[in-house]
Amino acid sequence: MTELLSPVLLAVLGGLLLLGLLLLGYRIVEQRQAATMSMPAAYRAEGESQWRRGTLRFISGRLVLRGPGGLSVGPWQRGNLDLGISTPLDEDAERALDRHDQIQVPVTYLGSRFELALAEDHYTALRAWIEAVPPGWNSQVA
Repeated sequence: MTELLSPVLLAVLGGLLLLGLLLLGYRIVEQRQAATMSMPAAYRAEGESQWRRGTLRFISGRLVLRGPGGLSVGPWQRGNLDLGISTPLDEDAERALDRHDQIQVPVTYLGSRFELALAEDHYTALRAWIEAVPPGWNSQVA
């Protein structure tokens, strides 16, 4: 009986060690992504009335909205995003998001349209990031 217990115990311990290493690796990757610029925001596709809350992240030339449970919208490439003119949230959006200090911004991405709701200083950071020219961008233009 003890001869059988020993390999089973080793297998269980090995599995737990492997699981722990996988979780540690996942956490390291998440922390590196969190080190990129991130901010709370909400997303609404054109024609929808529901806002989806999440966190906007700037990750190497892309913008991603990660929602609860890891569900994400995007990624949107930096050079193809076109921000419209920001306006204060309407009353319905304020009630839905329970936020009074945010603005809504219409966005066009390769012909599709959606809206983002975010704080004004986050909007300023987003606009600056989109308008900044990354190194080497259009370097082959004569």
